[in-house]
Amino acid sequence: MFIVSTELLCVTWLIVANFVTVPDLGDLRRFVLLICLAALYAELADRIERLRRFTGYVENSVFIEGSSQWCLAAALIFKPGLAGLFVVFVYAHGLIRARRHEATRTYRLVFTGTSAVVAAMAASTVIDTFGVDRMDLGRSLWALLAVGAAYLCYTAVQESLILCVVWLIRRPVRIRQIAIKGNERAMEFATLALGVLLAIAVLHAPYLSPIVVLVVVVLRRSALVHELQEQATRDAKTGLLNAGAWRQDAERELTRAERIDAPVTVLMIDLDHFKKLNDAHGHPAGDAALKAVADCITDALRGYDAVGRFGGEEFVALLAEVGADRAVLIAARICERIRNLPLSHGGTVTASIGAGIGRSGTHDLDELVSVADQALYVAKNAGRDRVHAMHAGLGSSERTEAAG
Repeated sequence: MFIVSTELLCVTWLIVANFVTVPDLGDLRRFVLLICLAALYAELADRIERLRRFTGYVENSVFIEGSSQWCLAAALIFKPGLAGLFVVFVYAHGLIRARRHEATRTYRLVFTGTSAVVAAMAASTVIDTFGVDRMDLGRSLWALLAVGAAYLCYTAVQESLILCVVWLIRRPVRIRQIAIKGNERAMEFATLALGVLLAIAVLHAPYLSPIVVLVVVVLRRSALVHELQEQATRDAKTGLLNAGAWRQDAERELTRAERIDAPVTVLMIDLDHFKKLNDAHGHPAGDAALKAVADCITDALRGYDAVGRFGGEEFVALLAEVGADRAVLIAARICERIRNLPLSHGGTVTASIGAGIGRSGTHDLDELVSVADQALYVAKNAGRDRVHAMHAGLGSSERTEAAG
């Protein structure tokens, strides 16, 4: 109902706006120019955008695509009706390209286009509300304020509509699970900033506008390279560091700890009887549980602690400047949070944790991981759902236990 209502509102507003406003010849020329530039960009960046979507795709999440700069530029250049009509052309071309590549879920692209139409018309209305002549954009402080307000309006309207739909579909525990992340936010900011420059170029120096197209293509390609690098270091199911990337981060932290002679702890976290959960509820439920546990561990630790997935149902974390007593308290807190974690299938899961405590002269990653792994097996044999800590270099005689 929300999707249908939004689309009906969009169509109605688009028809009324184009009925009450007749564009002049200059607007039509700029409209054709912007359409050609948008189509040129779409063809030049088609492979880049498909690779970005493939590498960065997460089910029921928000993906920043490459058409927002054109939509914002149209909102700044044209009246609401023509701005909305331009966005329709852009997304119609997107649908044709999606069919070319046999893309599925066309309804998602349709609603994304709907949200962009509403956002562009709203941003264009903001420009009209400020009473700014569009040919004066970029020439006065008041015009710059109008552009800033239109920028914020476009972002807020489109993002709100998309997030509402994703939330209605997924109903996450926390809204930040589906919110746009920092890197994507920076990319969207840069893309929309180029949209402002594109609008000024089309209005005052049309012959320079193709240069903006090339800049946007280069920007999106750079984003693809960054995302491929990020993809190579992340575990696909949990979003945590993979084993290789975690080891690199951990080695760097150990080097720093040795330099300042600080304690270091490695936590090995293993889910108890995870195979039973997979057998009882299926692998999709198991994958959802892994992601929920990964988020739980990350939330329980500091933002700069290295957290990774070692494989299967085993996780690992390196805690810098954390000694034995504090490590046991942190691990016990993680155990408690995992034990009380609500899972999508309605069941529960517990974890056993082994802590390898490093002291001066024992900052060897392999040794700390080995000691943490030994402590984990002690915790498993002692009844699971508990923490066991062992000091590196002292064997199993010195240890600390915290029952679940």
